[in-house]
Amino acid sequence: MKRLLAAAVLIAAFAANAAAESPVKLSLFDQIAWPQTEKANVVIGLIDNNTPAVHGVDLNLFSARTDELRGLQSAWIYNRATDMKGLQYSIVTRTDNAVGVELGVANFAGTFTGLQYGFYNKADNFTGLQLGFVNNINTIDKGLQIGLVNIIHNNGWLPFMVIVNGRF
Repeated sequence: MKRLLAAAVLIAAFAANAAAESPVKLSLFDQIAWPQTEKANVVIGLIDNNTPAVHGVDLNLFSARTDELRGLQSAWIYNRATDMKGLQYSIVTRTDNAVGVELGVANFAGTFTGLQYGFYNKADNFTGLQLGFVNNINTIDKGLQIGLVNIIHNNGWLPFMVIVNGRF
């Protein structure tokens, strides 16, 4: 199984995006990485990783940060992507502008289109579905909140609802 996973990662690294400076980046802590690159297809990090652009897979043990994510970002504790199209999976996820899925205990987003699934979900401008214990949105375009506490500050059906809230 380990050999199959390693082979899949290598194939994805070389096939993913030819525009990347490096197909694979290994990172110990922030700038302690090989090779030092601004753009990679597959990033494997241990303590903390900061790669400006990831087009592919960003797998980290503790923490990951990137400006541009196109693909999957996974870390045990914290994920941060300024501009994300894809999937983030961690205890805490944060993005400024996203299209995709955030899976975590606490999910934070600026402008978000897609699915937020976690204990606490927060978005400034939202389109999509929030599933969680507490869901909090400033402005909703179209979407639905399902959870125990659902808050839409500006333009939902009601500012506060139990079980379900939204706007279509």
